[in-house]
Amino acid sequence: MVDGTLSRRVDRPLVVVASLFGTLPMAVLASASVARLLPLSQEARLAVCLTLVVPCWVAAMCSVFLVKSAPRAWGLCFSVSAILAAIAYGLPR
Repeated sequence: MVDGTLSRRVDRPLVVVASLFGTLPMAVLASASVARLLPLSQEARLAVCLTLVVPCWVAAMCSVFLVKSAPRAWGLCFSVSAILAAIAYGLPR
C-alpha cells in the first residue's frame, strides 16, 4: 500500500517536470499552428514560428505549473499537444 505522504512528495516534482518538458511540444506546435495559418511567405512564416516558440513555452510553463496534481498536468500537456498537432498537421493548406 502506498502511503499518502509518498505520493504528495513525488507529485510536486512531477508537476515541475511536466511544466518544463511537457510544455515544449505544446509551444512548438502552437507556434507552428499560428505560422501555418498566416498569409505570409514561407520565410516569413518560419521566422514567426521560430520567434513565437520561447514566449509560448514560457506561457505554457506558467499555466501548467499552476495545476495541482501531476496526472492532470501531464494530461493537460498531452491533450493540448494532440489538439495543436491536429491543427498544425490536419488542416488543409
